[in-house]
Formats: sequence, structure tokens, C-alpha cells
Amino acid sequence: MSTKQIGDWGEEHAALFLVAAGYEIIQRNFRTRFAEIDIIAWHEKQHFGKTLCFVEVKTRKRKDGSATRSVNRKKIEQLFKGAKEFCRKYNISIDATPIQFEQVSVFGKDRNIEPRIRHYVIPIE
Repeated sequence: MSTKQIGDWGEEHAALFLVAAGYEIIQRNFRTRFAEIDIIAWHEKQHFGKTLCFVEVKTRKRKDGSATRSVNRKKIEQLFKGAKEFCRKYNISIDATPIQFEQVSVFGKDRNIEPRIRHYVIPIE
């Protein structure tokens, strides 16, 4: 598989994982001049209620931790700018809407084997 095919495969598994966890996906692959956001979804959070979630998906063949480590400060800044642009475009109030940044790491060697998936909240400082 090419790198793009692996990424598309992982993103599809991440979307299925999120839907099964109760997420309502509203957009995939939202592009701005700042960033591409893989998945944007609404999810009901225990303490915040309906929350707009911006999800970065990383896919790797091996579970060596590189997917998790690949979301660095620069990527987080890009996600934040992309999220602001999304909210501006769709008239979503950043001040009145709970927003969360998340990462889904997908690990799998073979398209015929169910991948391992890890889901994280990305802390914004």
C-alpha cells in the first residue's frame, strides 16, 4: 500500500471507531491555508455537553509510539488555527461552544487485519 492508501485506510477506521463511540461526524478533511483537519465531529461530553471535536488521525504500520509522538506543538498550533477558521466559516461561536482537540492513532500491518486504535485528548496550553 502507498502512504496515501495507508492514511486513507486508517482514517476510515478512525471514523468508524468514533461513530461507534457516539460521535456525529460533520466533516472530513477540512482544509484551510493553515491546516487540514482529518475529522470534525460533535460529541456529548460528560462535563461540557455537546462538544465540537477536531480530530487528528495518525496511521502507522507498527505500534511503536511514533503515531502518538507525531502530533507536536507545530501541529497543535495548525489544528487550532484550522479550528478557528472552521468556526468562522460556519458561524460557530468559539466563546459559547465547548471545543476539544483529539487524536486517533491507528496501528495495523495489513488491510485484512483489524487495526489497533488509541484515542487521546490533545491538551491545549
